[in-house]
Amino acid sequence: MKIFIDVGSHYGETLNEITKKEYGFDKIFSIEPSKKCIPILSKYNDKRIKLINAAFGNCNKVGKLYSSGELGASIFSNNSDLTFEKINIINTSQWFNENIKVGDIVFVKLNCEGAECDIIDDLINSNEIIKIYSLLITFDVRDFIYLKHREIQTRKRLKGTKLSNYCFSDDVMIGDTHENRIRFWLQLFGAEYNTDLDSLKNEYKNKQKYYANKTGYFYRLENKVKSLINYNSFPEKIKKIFRFFKKIYFKIYLKNKRFKNYK
Repeated sequence: MKIFIDVGSHYGETLNEITKKEYGFDKIFSIEPSKKCIPILSKYNDKRIKLINAAFGNCNKVGKLYSSGELGASIFSNNSDLTFEKINIINTSQWFNENIKVGDIVFVKLNCEGAECDIIDDLINSNEIIKIYSLLITFDVRDFIYLKHREIQTRKRLKGTKLSNYCFSDDVMIGDTHENRIRFWLQLFGAEYNTDLDSLKNEYKNKQKYYANKTGYFYRLENKVKSLINYNSFPEKIKKIFRFFKKIYFKIYLKNKRFKNYK
């Protein structure tokens, strides 16, 4: 069984790419806690999609979702969010135990605005993480002052597993649109090939090790500098200049990666 788990589906930005026939996913789980997003996600006419109106976490409970429906909606508050929506949070490892089998080819996208560290801890503690072929992690804890430290803690825990079935959005989400960035990640690890799990692991093991060993130092430094200079307060013209040079950097980076030998 070839499975995609979209943790933090929002309005379906990732679904637009992964529902394409070339990837051949048998099941697609769309995990989205915001009730504001559900009507839009429900419009996808694809029998493979199972929509779950809940958040992944490290336990089963009722929680709060701040800024529901927005791109940065989170179960964590940044003190400026006064409104919230009550949501169901489900235990990730329990869900994996009930829905995912050893031998399934599983791609997971974690983009859940700070909850990623709780989810990863739970998957490691339960050893359910071994069921994942490729785990894409976005460290949104960087957006919360009181959670930033958890990124390094989680990276250390991942490294301690001796696994290499994970990568980070900083390194593999490359492209001009969200769909293209998802495509880059998927194609990097052979999602478009119709083959068995062992063959995929054998073919892409060197790439997986390479990207799992990325430290994220440059991106944490960038985030720190932006915070120090109060980047968010800059005029949009200045931000555009910054994004322009960053875009050039990634084009050069992408060109070099196309010819990199991982063997």
